[in-house]
Amino acid sequence: MRLWQRGAWLAAALSVAGLAHAEPNLWQRTREPGSLARSKARRRAEQLFAQAAEARLEPEMLHDLSLGSAALLELSGGAERDPWQAVLLGRVLLDAAAGRERDAARLIEGGIGQLPTSDFKRESWFDLGLSYMLVGESERAVKAYTAALALASDPDDRATIYRNRGKARMLSGRLGDAVADFRAAVRLAQSPVVVALSHFGLGVALERNGDYPAGMQAIALGVAVRLSGPGLQSESVLDLPTLRWIPEYDVHYFRALGAMAQAEAADETVVEEERYAAALESWEQYLALAEPAKDRFVQNAERHRQRCFDALSRLHRAAPRAASSRAR
Repeated sequence: MRLWQRGAWLAAALSVAGLAHAEPNLWQRTREPGSLARSKARRRAEQLFAQAAEARLEPEMLHDLSLGSAALLELSGGAERDPWQAVLLGRVLLDAAAGRERDAARLIEGGIGQLPTSDFKRESWFDLGLSYMLVGESERAVKAYTAALALASDPDDRATIYRNRGKARMLSGRLGDAVADFRAAVRLAQSPVVVALSHFGLGVALERNGDYPAGMQAIALGVAVRLSGPGLQSESVLDLPTLRWIPEYDVHYFRALGAMAQAEAADETVVEEERYAAALESWEQYLALAEPAKDRFVQNAERHRQRCFDALSRLHRAAPRAASSRAR
């Protein structure tokens, strides 16, 4: 799970790296017939990067800009000679969601060791971790996130890295280590989005590690966070369109536990029934995809689905008795 926070890094990175190459002179064009085309491709890529940095983008627009930028960078050929451009191309490929996560990992890992310490390098380690999560190499993802932590100082940045490292460890079955990472994220988180995501992550890690009561307490804290501000049209952090879920169907697991936490805290029977019904639907959606994938947490989901079914049956049985009592 990753909250895409693309924005100023594009403009800043362009400035730091000096991608604004001058036009090739006559001698260069004579020696390298393709130099003019490559230079134009680089400039167009820079323009697309600038557009992405100017405003908050819808995921579809970011995808389109990233895809175009990646094509232009590849055309320019700079990634073959410049480690900074190689890393940038890898990150853009990742944003483009073009199914080239292994290429992205190869490009980032191949160039990142030659970059100076900077925010760009920290973010690149983060994206390397994400690319390895997407291709199922969780342990390599953990190492990349650990390298990113060594360069991070902002509390929310550190919380986000801990949260993603916790998810990588959870995917590999290292649940105790995952819980520790999510606890660190909860301690550090400051902004509402990061606070909510950290509590949700901790709750799911605790539940998957066998501590259902503590897990639901943590999830209840995540549910309680209400979002407001530019670009935040949703009340629940799980509904943000900028989130990327690994695996994609895991969002249903989080939503199901969130709805169950709301049901357990409900003061009215009608609300309790509504939230258990929503949770049951989310469990069905999760299991429809997780069972064929042989996900390691299928048994947990089946157990909670039964818990929701039993709760709804209890509420339905109680409803006629309550109606009869009111009639008398």
